[in-house]
Amino acid sequence: MSSETPGPLRPGPLRNGNPRGNPHASPSPRCGARTRAGGACRQPAMANGRCRLHGGLSTGPRTEAGRARIRAAATKHGGYSGESRAALRCTDAFIAETRAVLASLRKIGAPAEVVAARRPRGNERKRDREKG
Repeated sequence: MSSETPGPLRPGPLRNGNPRGNPHASPSPRCGARTRAGGACRQPAMANGRCRLHGGLSTGPRTEAGRARIRAAATKHGGYSGESRAALRCTDAFIAETRAVLASLRKIGAPAEVVAARRPRGNERKRDREKG
């Protein structure tokens, strides 16, 4: 079979309404990527200048709407979003301030019931539930 004459075509349309034909006989420019054998790839090039096999990685979305779609698809729970981190910083600051106030109350000798304002842990919580 010579390279000038295209081979026999199979009957029927391709997917998505594309016409049948021999891609090697097309007049479009060639891919030209280096093969492992040292030559150039002879597949027809796409709009980016490479063939479908050597097209390279995606350059990502260009528009702001496309970037927003990628961000939304990549967000799993929002636990590390800017809003969550800001709320966590605010909470941490409040806790640090409260601990500082309690430490200063302990230093000046405040009554024990004021200083011992802490959350019950483990068995204490269980006991409180059983009482009430």
